[in-house]
This record gives sequence, structure tokens and C-alpha cells, in this order.
Amino acid sequence: MTDDETPTWWQEHHAFLLESAGEGEVDAGPPFSPQLLGLLADVERAFAVTGADTPPWPDPHLGPDGEDIPVREEEYSRCLDPGKHRILATRAEAWAQVLVAKGWAEREEIADGAALPWRAESGPPLHRATVLRPHRRGALPLLLVRTAPDEEDGHHDLTTADALLPGIVVALGDPPLPVETLPFCGCDACDSGSRDLLEQLDEAVLSIVDGSYEVEISPHGRRERTSFHASSGWSADQPAVSAHLTAGPWAENWTPRPMDPMLEPEDRA
Repeated sequence: MTDDETPTWWQEHHAFLLESAGEGEVDAGPPFSPQLLGLLADVERAFAVTGADTPPWPDPHLGPDGEDIPVREEEYSRCLDPGKHRILATRAEAWAQVLVAKGWAEREEIADGAALPWRAESGPPLHRATVLRPHRRGALPLLLVRTAPDEEDGHHDLTTADALLPGIVVALGDPPLPVETLPFCGCDACDSGSRDLLEQLDEAVLSIVDGSYEVEISPHGRRERTSFHASSGWSADQPAVSAHLTAGPWAENWTPRPMDPMLEPEDRA
């Protein structure tokens, strides 16, 4: 949860967008709409309940005066408190409760992840998935996948093949395509605090619900964009499938935020 006196990431971002608009800068996009701010506020209130037992933590590599604290060699490939990442599941639960309460989606729980057919050749390891199926035509299903059992705190040593770390995979579509895996790396060296993790989770879910997410995958690479960022890349384990998914807003009379311009062809390499 967040201290009432500390602005949330989305309050700070909205203030930045307001300032940018006031100065005539349009590249950052318009300020958040009242409807979007209301949605995020509802999630924050729900999280005060769902996240009551999963406290936040500060950036361990940021000193009290804002100075950077160097990463120590022993912090790599280890996580002394893997259970803290369960905060991601409680934030995801807050989102699920709000989206169902608004009447935008119906909820389904999948306990046996082996029965989940991924759009790519293989999906991330999972132990339970919350599937939210929107009612509005043109909107795509959202999956919130747990990467460890609910009661599992995780393993300190992350080098072993069977190491468990409580996390969340945000996925889109039917069959689903992974959109965001959090934490991307759970080692202590990469830890920048819970605020960054929650912001990444919120941005991924919000982009899908808002209708401001687009992704294209093929054996040649992956391109995606939201109202927050655009990216393009290729990896050696790129799936041998092709798909182009564009999210639609979940609510009626809802205007999606403008997405970042698609990357130019020469940038895709």
C-alpha cells in the first residue's frame, strides 16, 4: 500500500502530463481523463484491502539523500526476501475486483495452468490464472497469471532451474499472449523497490483495459506499443507464430489514450 501523503505513480504522471500540456508539449500525451483517474483511484482503494498483508519496500539502492548505492556482487542471482513479491498478486487481485465490480468483465479462475493454451509455442510457468473476459465487443481478455503457489514464499537462490519466485504474468487474448512478466528479474541486484513493480503492472493492465495496447509478433521479431512506450526487438527463442493483437476499451463511451507512434521499419532490427 501507499502512504496517503505520498503521491502514487499515476498521480505524479498525471501532474507531469498537466505541466507538459500547460507548456504546449504534446509528445507526452494528454493528461489522464477523469474516468481513467477514477478507475485508478478505485484500484488504489481496493488495494488498501487486498494488499494489507503485503507491505511495500523502498528502493534498496537509493540512499536517504537520493544518492545511488552501488550494487554488491553477492546481490546477483539471489533474493533474500522473495516473498515480498507477493505484493504483485495482491495488486492484480485489486484490479480484478474493480473490473468485475464495474460490470466490465466476468471472472474465471484456472488452477491447472497446464490446461492453458498459449498463443506462442510455450508460455511462462504458472500455478493459477485469473481470466477476465470483457463484455464489450472488440475488447480482449486479460489474464493475470501467478508464477508460484499462493502459499509459496519463493527461493533465495535463483540460479537453479526449479527456483520459484512469486510474480505475475500479464497476458492478452484468447489464446493468450504474454505482455509483461513481473518481476523481470527478481534478484536483489535488480531490485528498485515495490513502487516500480506496481507501476509496471498498472501500466500493463491499464493499457489493455483502456484500449491503448497493440502487439505484433512473428518469427522475425516483436513490436508493441502503449500510451506509455513503444518497443521492438528480436530474440533467439522467438516463437514461430505470427499474430497482431489490438486491445479495445472495456467500457462504453470510453476514449483510449493515444499510443506512441509505431517504430520506423529501420528501427525494428
